[in-house]
Amino acid sequence: MKTLLAVLCVLCLSAAVLAQAPAPAVSPVVNIYAGGISFNGSGSPAIAGTGLYARLVSDGTGTYLFTVVDALPASLKPFTVTSNFGAGVAQKIVTIGKVPIFIPTSAGISYNGTNTGWAWSTGALASIRIKNNWRIFPNVRIVKSSVSNGSGYQPIVGVLFGWGQ
Repeated sequence: MKTLLAVLCVLCLSAAVLAQAPAPAVSPVVNIYAGGISFNGSGSPAIAGTGLYARLVSDGTGTYLFTVVDALPASLKPFTVTSNFGAGVAQKIVTIGKVPIFIPTSAGISYNGTNTGWAWSTGALASIRIKNNWRIFPNVRIVKSSVSNGSGYQPIVGVLFGWGQ
């Protein structure tokens, strides 16, 4: 838990530092494509993968509809992965400097070998513009799946790299 808190602090400080860099005014990003890695302390190995597509539905409110795919390793020997496929809504709740912060919430299907069930996730995600249309998305999420072999709520800290237009 201390490691999770330390990583969260580093991500927040990084976002605050990057938010101080001047950036030209740009139109809101309509489509976002992103993928990345996450740390999942409940998994074995503890590295997970995430893919995301989001589409702006309301510029005035900062609301995005999105789809997300998580690949969460459950065991090393034999190697098993719990795959979560979800759809949801991400709502911008605040902007710190030039960095918008979103609360994404999704629900969908979870799959692990022969088991199929439900999954949901929520958390917080920052959208940091790097250059032109490229962005970095540090995030902290909680994932719950009905087929995660009783692992319960899984906190995930990660970073997605993406492109938006």
